[in-house]
Amino acid sequence: MMDLKSGYWQVELDDKDKEKPAFVTPDGLFEFKKLLILGHLVDEHGIYPDPEKFAAVEKFPILQNIADFRSFLGISSYYRRFIKTFANVARPLQELLKKDAKFAWKSPQKHSFAALKKSLIGHPVLGHFQPEADTLIHSDASGYGIGAVLVQMQDGQEKPIAYASRSLTPAEKNYSTTEKECLAVIWAISKFRPYLFGKPFTVVTDHHSLCWLAIVKDPSGRLARWALLLQEYDITIVYKSGRKHSDADSLSRNPLISTSVETCDEILTLASVTEYIKEQLKDPKLKSIIKVLKRGDEYQNYLLEDGVLYKKTFDPMEQQWLLIVPKQLRGDILRSLHDAPTAGHLGFAKTYDRIRRKYYWPGLYGSTRRYISHCKECQRRKIPPQLPPGRLEPIEPPDIRFAKVGIDLLGRFPVTRSGNRWIIVCTDYLTRFTITKALPTGEAIEVAKSIVEEIILKHGSPKEMISDRGRTFLSNLVKTINELCQTSHLLTTAYHAQTNGLTERFNKTLADMLSMYTDVEQKNWDTVLPFVTFAYNSAKQNSTGFSPFFLIYGRNITTPLDVILPHNNDQDHDDSYVQQLITRSEQARQLAKIHIKDAQAPGKRRYDSRHRSVSYKIGDLVWIYTPIRKVGLSEKLLRRYFGPYRITHQMSEVTYEVESMETDKKRRKLKDDVHVLRNKPYYEPKKQLGEEQHVVVSRRPVTRSQTRKQRDAVLGVSKSSVREEKSATVKHHIEKYLVDYPTAVKHLDSFRHVDDRITGQDTREEALLVSRRPKNIMKKAEMVMTKWISNDS
Repeated sequence: MMDLKSGYWQVELDDKDKEKPAFVTPDGLFEFKKLLILGHLVDEHGIYPDPEKFAAVEKFPILQNIADFRSFLGISSYYRRFIKTFANVARPLQELLKKDAKFAWKSPQKHSFAALKKSLIGHPVLGHFQPEADTLIHSDASGYGIGAVLVQMQDGQEKPIAYASRSLTPAEKNYSTTEKECLAVIWAISKFRPYLFGKPFTVVTDHHSLCWLAIVKDPSGRLARWALLLQEYDITIVYKSGRKHSDADSLSRNPLISTSVETCDEILTLASVTEYIKEQLKDPKLKSIIKVLKRGDEYQNYLLEDGVLYKKTFDPMEQQWLLIVPKQLRGDILRSLHDAPTAGHLGFAKTYDRIRRKYYWPGLYGSTRRYISHCKECQRRKIPPQLPPGRLEPIEPPDIRFAKVGIDLLGRFPVTRSGNRWIIVCTDYLTRFTITKALPTGEAIEVAKSIVEEIILKHGSPKEMISDRGRTFLSNLVKTINELCQTSHLLTTAYHAQTNGLTERFNKTLADMLSMYTDVEQKNWDTVLPFVTFAYNSAKQNSTGFSPFFLIYGRNITTPLDVILPHNNDQDHDDSYVQQLITRSEQARQLAKIHIKDAQAPGKRRYDSRHRSVSYKIGDLVWIYTPIRKVGLSEKLLRRYFGPYRITHQMSEVTYEVESMETDKKRRKLKDDVHVLRNKPYYEPKKQLGEEQHVVVSRRPVTRSQTRKQRDAVLGVSKSSVREEKSATVKHHIEKYLVDYPTAVKHLDSFRHVDDRITGQDTREEALLVSRRPKNIMKKAEMVMTKWISNDS
């Protein structure tokens, strides 16, 4: 008897019978030594691109248009794991796919096309990952991309397992060289996490980025996140010079020169401080000060330590010396202390206070304010801390009844025994007379039928009809009826039901009245509806001074109680009475119109006192407030504003037509009418790090008028804000001014410095002292501005 358990694996089968013992598992059919799957060929040695694809790539014609670019990049991207530094090689081709890019077939595109073809038709092969083999990651970064290679030592040589690369985002391109190299390592580790987690591996880099990150003091923002990310891995860092680090080098630059082995402490000093030294020397003003200090001479209020320039602070509560941040590195400081999760996208006051405690540069105050005002995420989420925009524009009451009506659908309600679920509501803007009707559905056919039967056939065709933007009111059927009756259909602006406020307010009143009489199952609301509508129309309105019924029919309504308890009626129903009735009805309607206007006036004053007047010009860009809800997501954490949108037309004082900036071919440009209450100005994020505006100081003797002008430019105050002026003659001619506390810095207690010019030995500085006061006198605070004038002036 054969031992099937062991003998099965020892007896060789005939070739023609090999297909018979094939077996199926959840992972596939096991029979073949080579497997062709999803454009890849897999065997015992590794993974290859499908050989049949080689011929298509090799014969790919010269790229003639954008469609050819997309087709070629599509197949190249699919096999990008076989191509070293794909993001770098394909960049010239990908640039042409960007918005507004013009088609070009020049040298960069030709080289990129040829390099990609060569990489694919060169029969590349990637090895299989072996958990027991030594694993390495080679990473590198350039000015526009990062790349990495996952490598294993197999059969005594390095064998690539996978290539990975990507382009840098606009924000990442502003990182320093050290941070870009560090980003490449962090991204590579995250990319290859399934291979690396739980086992030791080595990172090979031509930059000491990780060594610098490991010992950086008090990391914050992304540095802290990167440091935390590395804690769960067993990493060994190996430095290799740029000459030998060609497999992941995507920079096309001269290799870095390494003359000696460096310790981590040395790397920190050189990597972080060198960046500041290099950038500070690029600033001619700072360079002149550094030269003076290097000669061993003193320079007032400046210190050179380890080649880095610091400035003295005059705030006794803070550290004595502030790091002077060069122009190219200011963006990193602003992003770290505003955009990072540890900074929380806080407002100007808190962000500015964080920065000025440790750092300094001319125009710091303005740079911080501009950066935060142009922050895209803050613009999307935060509501401006000021009065809402837009004054009230009351709707003018018409001269005749049912010339202007508001219409709306109210529901859905529980299905009644008659099958009704909706209520159509119509309100006359002159008499306040209201028509209601229960409907089984809210479809256009039911609404159109009600408009014809309840409004047009009983009260005539209205000149204007106001409704929301529900699809029922925008249907072709309702549109056709309005065209035949020459009725102007006015639509409310989106998310602003106040446009049809009269009807919306009645809806609330109607719901309250119905709730008083419905049964527990709420199945009888349609039978109660005519009665509560009767009650509303027979009641006196505060805005008109009459009941809606009286303004329509010229007489008070006769109730069932009046029939049971009749009162004396001395009126003779002759022709004179009819004429008096007509006259009285007309007089009552005109009086009601006056009463409506009188009632609107105090309401407008109250509304306008809580809102501000805002206007936009054609072409202005704005954010649009759009409250959205998504299942499973918290409404409090969703973005409030969307955009940008461009103003294309001003329809009224408070209504604008806007057009989206979408350029996607799959989606047409959206045009909509928007109330100004939903708008707020859009600030271009690209201008976050604009040029600072400095105060220009003359070399001539400083006069009092020049001092005032420079003071106002620094403080941002006008002549009218100066409350009192005091002067005292002391050493260096210190001049004091008592001015209004600007709103922008009202809650800051800080000592601010504003350098208007730094040139050689001739230095004039302005310092602004803002002192904390009790809340009851917070409206005023003393601002001290000093002018240090050299003895020779």
